[in-house]
Amino acid sequence: MTQTETRSNEAAVEPEACIICGGTTFRPAGISSGYRIFRCMECGFHFVHPTPPLSEIAAIYEKYSSNKLYAAKAERKVLRAMKQIRRYRQLAPGNRFIDFGCNIGTAVEAAIRLGLDAHGVDIDEESVGIARKEYPRGKFHAGALESLPADWADFDFAFMIEVIEHLPDPHAYFEAMRKRLKPGALLYLSTPDAGHWFVPRDFTAWREVFPPQHLHYFTKKAMRRFLTDHGFEVIRFIWSPKPRLKVLARKK
Repeated sequence: MTQTETRSNEAAVEPEACIICGGTTFRPAGISSGYRIFRCMECGFHFVHPTPPLSEIAAIYEKYSSNKLYAAKAERKVLRAMKQIRRYRQLAPGNRFIDFGCNIGTAVEAAIRLGLDAHGVDIDEESVGIARKEYPRGKFHAGALESLPADWADFDFAFMIEVIEHLPDPHAYFEAMRKRLKPGALLYLSTPDAGHWFVPRDFTAWREVFPPQHLHYFTKKAMRRFLTDHGFEVIRFIWSPKPRLKVLARKK
């Protein structure tokens, strides 16, 4: 028996409740790399079940480095982030900016170029090390949100680009994150869109399905429910021709 077959057999237990809407009706969406994926029939949320242990996820990321790829197109990413920040900054109540999951710091650099007081946090020390070297004007922190300095608070504008799909516990992350934002703060979030017309009928054939890096796949309905439950009001979903869920929300 292969390791993949062993993992699939051990994961044969059905999910009990959707972590987003509490629904109890699911449909199998396939198996990818030995990980079973289910779809909640009430909100459309897709998820890996069971969630792999943290040790297994960490082992994958030790072998999974995209820093060289990101660094090669860093300036392009800075310019793209500048367009996004410039487009929405008037909706933020002030100029304190933070990028949750900042990677090598391109969005932080973009915010600085636009005159914002910019910060970035990422759990990957290598990424933050590159950010500090390449963009010394930014303020960066390596570690979990709970380890942020006390004065990293009252942010007006937050970025969270392609982060939530990686999180073993998105609820815990958002509770830690929202404490760092002031009331009325703006959140710009993006993640793969499981409800997009481009997603193939065979869900596991979608290029965004590669567990255990990606564990959660939101629809608009699921994202609205999730953000509302964590004290955010959805301002709008931003149309995208690609299967990318982009949302603007405000902390209540």
